[in-house]
Amino acid sequence: MKKKFWVFISFLLSATGILTYFFFTTIAFDQIKVVDADTIVFKEEKIRLYGIDAPETNQYCYVNREPWPCGKQATKYLKKLLKDVSPSSLNCKISAKDRYGRSIGVCYLEDQNINRNLVENGWALAYREYSKDFIHNEKLASKKKIGIWQGEFVKPWNWRRGVRINEAKKIGCQIKGNISSRGEKIYHLPNSKNYLKTKISSSKGERWFCSEKEAQENGWRKPNN
Repeated sequence: MKKKFWVFISFLLSATGILTYFFFTTIAFDQIKVVDADTIVFKEEKIRLYGIDAPETNQYCYVNREPWPCGKQATKYLKKLLKDVSPSSLNCKISAKDRYGRSIGVCYLEDQNINRNLVENGWALAYREYSKDFIHNEKLASKKKIGIWQGEFVKPWNWRRGVRINEAKKIGCQIKGNISSRGEKIYHLPNSKNYLKTKISSSKGERWFCSEKEAQENGWRKPNN
């Protein structure tokens, strides 16, 4: 009798172990990962959000002549939207596959259409080439001047083709001529470490330059780091 009892207990422990393994494996597969502002990975499937196009991760937009990483901000917005979301709350309706093998779909967070949310909050555009579904939402964001609509930007599909805002013509020259607290004249290129932190004050004698040569000829130098 005792032998049968311990055999039964061993069976229960084994079954519990298998179920526990199954449970945690399922949870691992259900994890949600944000690739960028219009692409996620859900249940190991890469999904390109249908009908929208968001700024590329390395894309910059401009507000008051100042560049800001709108692509990273758009991705950050989607990450925040999906943070701590239970996989069971997310549902994606897949309609096709694109040429890169990604699934194309509309994703819902319970009753909320994520694709529409991104456009309506200014973090993606209606991708008119493939859908007219979100044009109205785009117009709302544009009118409110929220997300990327708060300044100037290149449409993502044009950015991928290499189109960039002509700073000299539309915004002004992009090299920042800063004067430090010690009176040093230092210029910063858009790829410089402190470019985004550097603010230009014309009242202090600071200015914008269109080329490094122009900056150097006027007494400014490159930063040491």
